[in-house]
Amino acid sequence: MIKRIIDFCFLVKFGIMVAMLTGHLPAGYFLSRALIKKYKIPLTPFWLGLGLVAAVAPDFDHAFNLLFQANITDHRSLLSHIPATYFALLLAGYVIYRFWPRTWLKWGMIILLPNALLHLILDTIFIGIKWLWPFYDGLIGIYNVGYSGGFLVADYFQHWYWYLEIFLWLAAIIYVVISYKKGELK
Repeated sequence: MIKRIIDFCFLVKFGIMVAMLTGHLPAGYFLSRALIKKYKIPLTPFWLGLGLVAAVAPDFDHAFNLLFQANITDHRSLLSHIPATYFALLLAGYVIYRFWPRTWLKWGMIILLPNALLHLILDTIFIGIKWLWPFYDGLIGIYNVGYSGGFLVADYFQHWYWYLEIFLWLAAIIYVVISYKKGELK
């Protein structure tokens, strides 16, 4: 009986982590492809993979918490979900690039930072993000802001945003298949 409960808890945790990837991963794929094309970055597994990792990276703290600490806290209050963190990284990257110009550094900033900010924009729709931190400590969002404000949605899986995420996945899969057939991805 105890083993079943432990197995069930692991499956719930795994399911929550998979759900984190639902909208962020395909959105990151599309953004990365657009950035790679616009800035003429080589379409390699490294640069595309970097964009995908950056698109889900702000949730790594939540995955760690779910797997190893077993205390689900509001991970949107951590630095990984505060836009000021990414603007500070952008400033630091720009300063480093001005003194040590390397193409890979420029491409890395072009891929990493927009994908991380895209994650925050998507998270703004449900629950919210601390966009004005440190000036305002509250979450800014549209639906279920801070789990109690904004437009309250009882069941996320019956909301139009969930279906948008499913559509993103289908579109991304179709686009990847087409890209493979064209020989763009190897």
